[in-house]
Amino acid sequence: MGFRLFKSSSVAFIALLCLLLTGMASVPPILGGTAPPFEGETLDGRVLKSSDMQGQYVVMNFWATWCVPCVKEMPELQKAHLAMKDRNVKILGVNFAENKGRVETFMKERNLDFTILLDGFGNVSQDYRVVNLPVTYFISSDGIVMDRVFGGNLTQEIIEKKIELMKSQIKTLLD
Repeated sequence: MGFRLFKSSSVAFIALLCLLLTGMASVPPILGGTAPPFEGETLDGRVLKSSDMQGQYVVMNFWATWCVPCVKEMPELQKAHLAMKDRNVKILGVNFAENKGRVETFMKERNLDFTILLDGFGNVSQDYRVVNLPVTYFISSDGIVMDRVFGGNLTQEIIEKKIELMKSQIKTLLD
């Protein structure tokens, strides 16, 4: 009886320890902190690294085709992409764990052409501690997480206001 209790307690302790250590594996992006680096394949087969966007303001939206609030935001992300692509702003959709064909079909059917990163194994989502979809990170041109928005209520207007606010905050810090 005593051995069984010891064995059960040991297994429970090891499981708890593993959960704690797994949760501490990477630091979640904190507002005002450095955005976690990433690398992955885009829909057109290129490898995109976070360092490729250095010097640009990045709107990083985590989404999936099956997520109703995500689908609601997509046209707004497209409008923001078209309105701000010449203003040093990158709209980046990070698709959570879906196959390339499904994502390509989704994008074509909706006439969406902003950059999509395929997060097939969820590594980027894990590094950004994405628990629910959609979530959008606003990253400054020097790689600092300035804001994040949860849910499906982003509009082109909100995105543009957040970018302008980011730019003014950076300018104020530099002055």
